[in-house]
Amino acid sequence: MTAGRATFDFTQWLSAEARAALAAAARVRRLQAGATIYAQGDAGDEMFRIVSGVVRLSVMQRDGRELLYQLFQPGDSFGTSTIVDDEPRPQTAEAYEDVELEVWSRRTLDELRRVHPSLNDALLRLLSRHMRLLSDYFAGFAFDELSCRLAQRIVDAIDMFGVPVAGGHAFSRSINQGELALMVGGTRQSVNRVLRDFKREGLVTTRGNALIVTDLPAMRRIAAQGWKLRRFDASDDDAPKH
Repeated sequence: MTAGRATFDFTQWLSAEARAALAAAARVRRLQAGATIYAQGDAGDEMFRIVSGVVRLSVMQRDGRELLYQLFQPGDSFGTSTIVDDEPRPQTAEAYEDVELEVWSRRTLDELRRVHPSLNDALLRLLSRHMRLLSDYFAGFAFDELSCRLAQRIVDAIDMFGVPVAGGHAFSRSINQGELALMVGGTRQSVNRVLRDFKREGLVTTRGNALIVTDLPAMRRIAAQGWKLRRFDASDDDAPKH
């Protein structure tokens, strides 16, 4: 990935000419925190790139349970699959905080793709990156204990929104236990149990309502080892059902 660009920023793969044309064709949309950008199952003909703020992507399962797919930061692009295959939106996108978005319609992108072939390659790379993320999540839910899944998402959040504080690293955005539970497919109670285990091991602490990661290298090791690690016990209630 090009240094200094967000993980899902498709402009990193564009030629300079294509990037300039894309910027010139963009429409700007500003939304307040909590606003729905699009809902799962909607038809759609727009693609988005975040200029400022954070976007929350989630999936609602048939039984009514919600899974928080990802929090996207400035530079990240989303809404791509519907532009490419004309199928319904696979997830819901909401403004996690006040956001400013660059927006392109399918018609605009189709015109740009004809003139700038590097845009075709960029969209394929972006879709591939999203697919790899989904594959990682699927493997984690299938094989990893809750403690490992939680460590992975905490590390991801620190890498995206982490700020150094006295004694460790904290989230610059408010991410509560409910959001963490939605990220890992567990309950608030089960996430709280694992956080207590992490706290006893000296990996995290709390300061008011803030979660402080006090041993980020150890947390990274837990996240990296995944299903191979059996350091903490996970509740059978949170094990994936096959």
